[in-house]
Amino acid sequence: MTGGIDTAKLDWEANAPRSIFFGDIYFSGDGVEESRHVFIGGNDLVRRFAAARRFTIGELGFGTGLNILVAWDLWRRTEKPNGARLDFLSFEKFPLAGTDLARAHGNWPALSGLSAALIRQYPPAATGIHRLQLDRDVTLTLAFGDAIDMLQRMEAGVDAWFLDGFAPAKNPEMWSPDVFAEIARLSAPGATAATFTVAGAVRRALGAAGFEIEKRSGYGRKREMLTARRKQAGSTSKPAPWFANENLTTLPPGAPVAIIGGGVAGASLAHELWNAGLAPIIIDPDGIAAGASGNPAGLIMPRIDAGDDAAARFSRAAYFHALRTIAALEAQSGERIFNPCGVLLHASSADERERQAKIVAARQLPEDWIEARADGLFFPQAGVVDPVRYCQLLAGDAPLIAHKTLSVSTAADGVLVTFQDRGPVRADAVILANGADTLRFAAARTLPLTRVMGQIDFFPEAAPPAIAHVFGPYAAPAPAGGLVIGATYEPVGQAVAPYTTIAASAENIRAVSSALEDLAATLSSDAARPRASIRCQTPDRLPVAGPAPDWNFFGDAYDDLRFGVKRDYPRGCVVPGVHLLTGLGSRGLVTAPLAAAAMVAEMTGALSPLEREIAEALHPARFFIRDLRRAKRILSK
Repeated sequence: MTGGIDTAKLDWEANAPRSIFFGDIYFSGDGVEESRHVFIGGNDLVRRFAAARRFTIGELGFGTGLNILVAWDLWRRTEKPNGARLDFLSFEKFPLAGTDLARAHGNWPALSGLSAALIRQYPPAATGIHRLQLDRDVTLTLAFGDAIDMLQRMEAGVDAWFLDGFAPAKNPEMWSPDVFAEIARLSAPGATAATFTVAGAVRRALGAAGFEIEKRSGYGRKREMLTARRKQAGSTSKPAPWFANENLTTLPPGAPVAIIGGGVAGASLAHELWNAGLAPIIIDPDGIAAGASGNPAGLIMPRIDAGDDAAARFSRAAYFHALRTIAALEAQSGERIFNPCGVLLHASSADERERQAKIVAARQLPEDWIEARADGLFFPQAGVVDPVRYCQLLAGDAPLIAHKTLSVSTAADGVLVTFQDRGPVRADAVILANGADTLRFAAARTLPLTRVMGQIDFFPEAAPPAIAHVFGPYAAPAPAGGLVIGATYEPVGQAVAPYTTIAASAENIRAVSSALEDLAATLSSDAARPRASIRCQTPDRLPVAGPAPDWNFFGDAYDDLRFGVKRDYPRGCVVPGVHLLTGLGSRGLVTAPLAAAAMVAEMTGALSPLEREIAEALHPARFFIRDLRRAKRILSK
C-alpha cells in the first residue's frame, strides 16, 4: 500500500457524476430522499439515534459523501442523550477530487452548511486513514484504499452499515464473501445493514456472514432493497494479546482527566479530550509550551521513507492530520499561526538522491503534494508554525495548574495527583505527557526513553529564505519574522538542564553553510538569540501512546516469550486510569495531534483513527515485548 492513489474519473450527466471506470452513477435525482429511504430508514436510524449514547456507522463506498451528510443532518436534528457521539467510518478506493466533490454537493443546497464543513477538511487522495472532526460530537473516519485491505486493518464495533458501492455487476470485488466476513468481524451485537441491491450474490454473502436478511420496498424505479441484522458480535480481538488493554475503563461524558505536561503533547490531548466531551486539566509548573514546544518556529512537514511499514503510514497520516488540525484552529480563532511556505528537503549525496527518487516512484504522497527538484524534494503544503500559539490554541480553555507533580496514585474512584505546595487533584484518569520526565513515575520506568538537548538560533533581523530548507538541520522563516536555524543534537543525562553556548550557535551556522552558503555568510553568532531545550525520543523514533501497562502483570504473563514458548497468552492488563504520551522527539508538532486523537478515542470507546498495526507500533508495551523476544534469540545461541 503506497501513499498516492487514483481519484475517480467522472462523466457529468445533468450535473450528476458517473464513474467512467465502473460505468455506474453515484446517485439518481437529487439523491437525498433515496439515501434517507434506503440507509436511514433501512437501518431504523430515526429511532436508534434518539436512544444512542455512542453510535457507529460503517459505509462501503463513500463516493460523494451524500450518506454522511444525510445521517449527520438527522443526528443534528435528533434529541439524544446528553454527551451522545456519532462516529462514521467510510471506505473508498477511488475518492473524488475535491473539485468534483464540491460540484456534486451543489445538488443539495439544503445540506450546504454541512457540505462546506466536510469540504474544508476533505483529505488528499492518499491511502490510509483520515480522521475528520466534523462537529464536536461527530467524527468521520475515511479509509482510502482497497476495501478488503482497509477493512482488515481496522478494529471497530459498527452499529449500522450503509452498503453503497457500485452495483454488484459493475464492481463485484466490493460485494465479495471476504468483504462481508470483515463486515461481520467489525459489527457490534445487533448490527444492521441496508443496501439498494437485492442481487443473489449479496444475499448469499450476507447470510454466510451471519446476517438475517429481509427484502423491503425500494426507492423510485428500484422495486426492492435489502435490510439485514446480525445477532452476535463480531470478533475484534487483536492478534497480539499483549496489546489488548483488557481492563481498560471507558470514561463517561464530562469525566475530568489530568494531563501532566503543557507541551504539544499535553495541549493536543486537551484539545481531543474537550472534543470528546471530557474535562481536561493541564498540570505543568512552567505553563504551556515552555519546553521544546516553545521555540519561535517549528516545521510541519512529512517524514517520508521509501518503504510502507507502520511507521511510514503513521508519519504520513500524522502529517495530513496536523495540517487539518492547524487549519481548524486558524478558522476557529481567526488567527494565522501557520506559514505554508513549502519545505525543501535537500539531497546532499548521490545515495540521498537515489532514495528520494524511490520515494517519488513509490507514490508515497499524492503527486501535487511532492515535487522532485534538482536539489531535493519539495513539499508545497508543508511550512512553518508558531509553536507557542499552536499549543495555546490546542490547550484552549483547559485549566492550568502551574505546580510540579509529586506523585500519581490510583484508587477505586480514579487517580490522585499530589503536589508539594497545594492540595491534590482527583481525576478519572491521568495522562503522563511530560517528555523524559515521565520516567519519574513508576508507570513509565521500563520505557527506553532518552533525553536529547538541541539548540536553535533565532535571528530576528535576518532576511529569511522564502521557503524552509531541511538538510539534516534546517533554516526556516519564523512566523513573526526573522530566521530560525538549528538544531544541534546532544544526548544528555536525566539530571542535565538545557543550556545554550556560542559554540552551538557556530555549529548551527556551519550546518547552514553546507546547503545555503550565501545565507550563512550573513549570520553571526553574536547576533543570534539561542534557545536550548530537551527532547525525549524512543529507539524506534515513534511516540509512546496508550494506556500504561501493568508491568507486574506483563512480567508474569509473558515471561515464556523469552524461551520461545507458543501458547495462548492472556490479554494484556493496564494500570487503571493511567496513560502515556511521550517520546515524540523532534516530530511532536506533527505527530502529537494524531497520537492524542487515537488515545482519546480508546479512552472513550470511540472509533480509532489508526490502523490496528499502527496502534500496536505506538503501544507502550512494545519495547517490553521486543526485549523478551530478543532475550529468546540470545538464549538460543
